[in-house]
Amino acid sequence: MSTREQSLLPPTERAAFAVCCRLLSCLVTESLLRAFYLPASQSSRATGLVVILNTSLISEKPLISRALKSTDVFAIVPVHGAPVLKNQHLGDKHGSPVALLDPLDMLPEIYELSSSTSDADNSNDDLEKEFLSVLTPPPWEIGKSVHMKRIHRPRQLWNKFVEDLMMQDSLRQAIENELMSSLHWQTISFENPPQCPSLTSTPIEWEQSLVAGHPTHPMHRARMMPNMPDSYDWYHPIIRFVNVPKSNMNVLGPFSDIIERLAKNAAQSAGRSISLDDDSMIVPVHEAQLETILSKFPEVKVLDPEIQVRAYAQCSIRTVTIPELPGMALKLAVGVKISSSLRTISHFTANFGPRFSGEIVPKLSINPEILEVELEPASAVYHSENAEDAKHFTAVLRKTYTPKTDEGVITIAALLESGHAGLAPGVSAIEHVFGLDTVEKRKSFLDRYIQLACQALVPPLMNNGVAFEAHAQNTLVRFNVKTKQLLGFIIRDLGGLRIHPATLNSSLGTSFEFLEGHCVVTPTVEAAYPKFYHTFVHNHLQRLIRLLGMHYNGVGWEMVRHHLTDVIPPTHGLYKAWFTPEGAFVSGKCLMRMRMQGVYRDKVHLLNVRPQMVYSPFPNLIQYHGVNEYRAL
Repeated sequence: MSTREQSLLPPTERAAFAVCCRLLSCLVTESLLRAFYLPASQSSRATGLVVILNTSLISEKPLISRALKSTDVFAIVPVHGAPVLKNQHLGDKHGSPVALLDPLDMLPEIYELSSSTSDADNSNDDLEKEFLSVLTPPPWEIGKSVHMKRIHRPRQLWNKFVEDLMMQDSLRQAIENELMSSLHWQTISFENPPQCPSLTSTPIEWEQSLVAGHPTHPMHRARMMPNMPDSYDWYHPIIRFVNVPKSNMNVLGPFSDIIERLAKNAAQSAGRSISLDDDSMIVPVHEAQLETILSKFPEVKVLDPEIQVRAYAQCSIRTVTIPELPGMALKLAVGVKISSSLRTISHFTANFGPRFSGEIVPKLSINPEILEVELEPASAVYHSENAEDAKHFTAVLRKTYTPKTDEGVITIAALLESGHAGLAPGVSAIEHVFGLDTVEKRKSFLDRYIQLACQALVPPLMNNGVAFEAHAQNTLVRFNVKTKQLLGFIIRDLGGLRIHPATLNSSLGTSFEFLEGHCVVTPTVEAAYPKFYHTFVHNHLQRLIRLLGMHYNGVGWEMVRHHLTDVIPPTHGLYKAWFTPEGAFVSGKCLMRMRMQGVYRDKVHLLNVRPQMVYSPFPNLIQYHGVNEYRAL
């Protein structure tokens, strides 16, 4: 598999490819660049080639009638399995148009074409001959003097992509910096990979065992914050405390009492004392955020630096657990850019979580035997007319699930990782710890996993119009430690839901209100579907199905169809959205379009970019039947 070949590369090369393959995946899948798949000869070590075309070719729609030359080619990537293709009956002579290119499709090599003799690599003569033999005339006019040149660095790809785009220099450089930060931190991770935890390891050990992180985001490992050294230990931060006038904070739930007890215990351990008047309260602050808070909120007073607690960060970094605060996790605003987002917390999230936890979650269509929701009982956010300032000073308390006897809990993101120290190359954590060393074991495990996941997570969307953000980082699996049997799931983080208020309130008999402008609100129930598809199907189930070797043969997706249709009746709108011909394509979240939105000028019409566009058509993998019985979407 591709993960095995990648894991055999030196850390620097492996990290470079990890960023590059994610960037290419986004550019092709989000239709920022168009690509063709061409099968290779049976003797090839690759199933075929994906030929990605330059930006200028995006306007030649729907068909390209002319011959394509080497100057039309952006990159060539050998793949070990055919990517998901578009309709093959459009008559395009250059190959099968690619609809979805996944990082796990790609072999760890990326090439461009060059006519410069200085770029020729004689060591690649056989490979070059093999690959170029696929690009034959008349649809291709590559030329005899063309050579294949290896692309090694993300900066090469990025600069090549943007060289013909009307993009602000500041944004172009900012995205390049994020890609290079991702490369830097990914290299460090590959050079010092964590050990793979066991089924008896603690949940926090699993949280801190990630090797690569987000499966498709090009800035997946970026960590950007001013004045923070590379040596900073994000997994073991110190939590400080500040004194704030109560009138300056909006507080929900028992936040003040819980945090005051924590701070007083920390003070007692340090041989210090805390004195509070009736008009002030204590708020915890991530040590990396303290300077920002003091600069923005001058009335804040910092407690003695000895009054502190050591925390253990979950894989999201900004959510931490504290030994002195059992049964709780603390989500804190931190001004660090992880991937391409600043990890602060909005006043919307602080206001929504405690109310939704108390008023709505207990009434949702949830089977408590297979799904637990980690509630958010309390929060505090700075009261400010400037929401951009307020988001830097927010804290949310979350109840953490307490495993029962003989029960283990693991965040799914950790199980979908590979490359741990001591494991065989390409073996994922989920295969290792659950002993999935045969095809039958993998099939049995996957079938039960998908069945429980569909039964647990789909009903709230179907019946209440509530789409949980069910990606692998927010979803935890419960299992019996002794028998390894899957028991159910836990969902956490209420900040990224999508909800149709009318469906919610009519189905539950409630009158829950949302702050005006809150992004969780959708105008129709159908508008909540894309969030759930992207997080649950595209980024969660797809990753598991591919890792267990059941994507290309279609077996995993047949399981998905079977278990979804057991839950969703044919008369429901969700069935129409996912199972009818009209649902062959779904709205997919565009990570690069989102980062680049609003930056095009003259070529906006070529790239079909609308202001604030975040979603574009992705092939609906629920309808995917595999390579051998492929039905082009």
